[in-house]
Amino acid sequence: MELSTREVADRLCVSQRRVERLISAGSLTPTRRVGRAWLVDAAEVGSLVALDRRRGRPWSQPVAWAALWGLSGLETPWIDVQTARRLGKRLRGTTAQGLVWSARRRARVRRYRASASFLDRISQRVRLTGANGLDQARDAMIPPTDRIDGYCANHEVGGLIRDFFMVEDPAGNVTLRITDWAAVAAWSGVMPLAVVGADLAGSLDAREAAAGYRLLEGLLP
Repeated sequence: MELSTREVADRLCVSQRRVERLISAGSLTPTRRVGRAWLVDAAEVGSLVALDRRRGRPWSQPVAWAALWGLSGLETPWIDVQTARRLGKRLRGTTAQGLVWSARRRARVRRYRASASFLDRISQRVRLTGANGLDQARDAMIPPTDRIDGYCANHEVGGLIRDFFMVEDPAGNVTLRITDWAAVAAWSGVMPLAVVGADLAGSLDAREAAAGYRLLEGLLP
């Protein structure tokens, strides 16, 4: 079953403009366009409603990145000892679903469409994550070759758009997760394991989402 943006707005108790922003940010993925209007799968809207009912505020960027970096076995020098202890206690009492919820504001998500001929070159300009961080031996799944999911810094976005003629498209084949967090900007290659898991868990593909949650469950204390 598909819903119009107006119907989605009614279900979420928000404005239609807010729904359009959710689509633009990648929080909702449209199934198709009819005229000028996007249609969204009702099941995805239901999942978003359920997610929004979880208790607790999302973590700040420093704490979210500290959680994912620390779970990946990396150092987190940007938080003090007291904050690290509190975070460790929270991680011992959370689930993979709770972690994904709490760390959801770690980056700004934008979707674009690019020619398939550019995807390999785009993958070399971003820090790959999500489905592009799948490992065949570990996850029994092969990373996709028809789409890119990766992190980049704010100042890199313009160059990517210009060099690869990317156009913003909520159903596009390039997902950019934009953040100026220093640890991410300094990273190269596939993102740390907990980051890959958190981004995978947000996939609309059931197998990918399940793989993401398995990764996180294996990392949580």
